[in-house]
Amino acid sequence: MIRSLVVLLLLAVQAASAVEVTLVLLPRANDGSVFALGQVYQGRSGGGFYRPELLRYYISGITVHHDGTSTRLIDHYLLVDVSKSDRYSLGDLAVQRIDSISFSIGVDIAHNHLDPASYPDGHPLGYQDPSMHWGWESGYRFVTYEAMAGTQADKLTAMMQIHSVDDALYTGLTVRAGSTRTEDGIDIPLICSYEYLLESINVSRGLVNHSAQGEAITLMQNMARRVYSGAVVSSVKEQHDLVTIAPNPASDVIVLPTDVRQATIIDIAGNAVATANLSEGASLMSVHHLPTGIYGIVMHHADARRTHATVAINR
Repeated sequence: MIRSLVVLLLLAVQAASAVEVTLVLLPRANDGSVFALGQVYQGRSGGGFYRPELLRYYISGITVHHDGTSTRLIDHYLLVDVSKSDRYSLGDLAVQRIDSISFSIGVDIAHNHLDPASYPDGHPLGYQDPSMHWGWESGYRFVTYEAMAGTQADKLTAMMQIHSVDDALYTGLTVRAGSTRTEDGIDIPLICSYEYLLESINVSRGLVNHSAQGEAITLMQNMARRVYSGAVVSSVKEQHDLVTIAPNPASDVIVLPTDVRQATIIDIAGNAVATANLSEGASLMSVHHLPTGIYGIVMHHADARRTHATVAINR
């Protein structure tokens, strides 16, 4: 009887500590600006220019590594649409400090060949417009990337389409990441450097590849190796016990020194309004929930130093 009560108490404590965890995918160009559909970018290989018009892809097989353990999300699928949102709920999880996150690009083989009609409206694996389902044999389009391209920035007349399909292209990766606790839950912010999607792919004269070969393979390899990061180092300058934060003013994330292990943001009334726990190599702190104003930041470093900074939030 006592043992049963103890088990129930532990389960109740665990349930009470569960908070909504949100994966924040921040689209960025190589110069640090926001990567946006409709903007013109220079090709990574072979010169030329392109204007992305559609970028959607699936994330599945998600595992959050935290507090010395790992939590795998069962049957949890995200359909990332760069034109619509950068925030994707991972559900309510009992986590405190997040070290990294693992996930795969695409749909796992157990679900890749099921009927989209079997899912309710609004489910990522249900019917989409435009369709993300290629057919019964190949399954879903893991990535749909479309753009207009050309050899001159003002003459983009060639069609570029890369649709990655087939079980063979199901691609996994792990990203070092930190977490920011807010009044709404916990954010896991990742920088998504989407210009790297076309690394080693010449799109200057256009191309159409709907397959599991050639450029489709290269694009998936780029997603696994080049696109995602939980840290941005170059925009942070440390000066003794004073740390300069960038960007400043900020709107969605700020970049902290990579040796910071915990940071707390304090409003003008002295209230702690956000706390970030960062693993080694992670440096992003979410501030999307904060209203316009001036805030102080207290940072605890790996070498036990405590530093301070000020950041402005501008909406």
